[in-house]
Amino acid sequence: MSLYGGIDSGSSTTEMVVVDEGKRIVGYQRTLTGGDIRSAGEEVLRRSLEEAGASLEDLRCVVATGYGRKSVSFAHRSVTEITCYAAGARFLDPLVATVIDIGGQDSKVVSIDDEGRVLDFAMNDKCAAGTGRFLEMLARTFKLDLEDLGELSAKSRKPLKISSICAVFAESEMISLFSGGESKEDIIRAAHRAVAERVGNLLHRVGVREKVMFCGGVARNGGVVRQFEEMLGMEMALPEDVDRVGALGAALLALKS
Repeated sequence: MSLYGGIDSGSSTTEMVVVDEGKRIVGYQRTLTGGDIRSAGEEVLRRSLEEAGASLEDLRCVVATGYGRKSVSFAHRSVTEITCYAAGARFLDPLVATVIDIGGQDSKVVSIDDEGRVLDFAMNDKCAAGTGRFLEMLARTFKLDLEDLGELSAKSRKPLKISSICAVFAESEMISLFSGGESKEDIIRAAHRAVAERVGNLLHRVGVREKVMFCGGVARNGGVVRQFEEMLGMEMALPEDVDRVGALGAALLALKS
């Protein structure tokens, strides 16, 4: 059995995809990174192989990507997230020309040419604004579960604007708005808009080329998706599993090795 693996070692979660020679996914697992990159990687490796009914010897090549890619001891080589997300998105939808990925600690936009090669990219990994961490802060501020944010923002009836570009100051601004009588729903919608606008700055730097795919954990938030679609005036393509695009791309690059 010849299998190929891709592991996306992120700051929040770690995903692994195993594909066969026909590019079929035969194993996929995800776990919280939890500050222990090595253990998280070994866990998804073990579980992915179990799902595939395979052993470590069956893996001909493993490509690692993501925040902790250099710490994945069983990987044969490491590749940047930009390249892996381009490969994964293009495989899932050959018409995709722009990829937006928003994870726990960073956000990125990748422009892809007709052959699936990276034309340009822009990345924010210096500030929590425009990342999943900002939404975690939002949920914590209002004592909500992250999963509730999208539904609550859909109930908003009044547009508000959060002007602070720093996540810390934005939190203070949201608290001030709530203390001033603004509804929780309107503030959450405004926060979603702020995330879309921060990432929109990255989009403007690389240029928006249709079709646009949105992936990463934040893509599960319907409120952020709606704000992107309003801002861009187009429908976003959402993969069936928004978390595994990077790991899938890494596995496909392993297959090419």
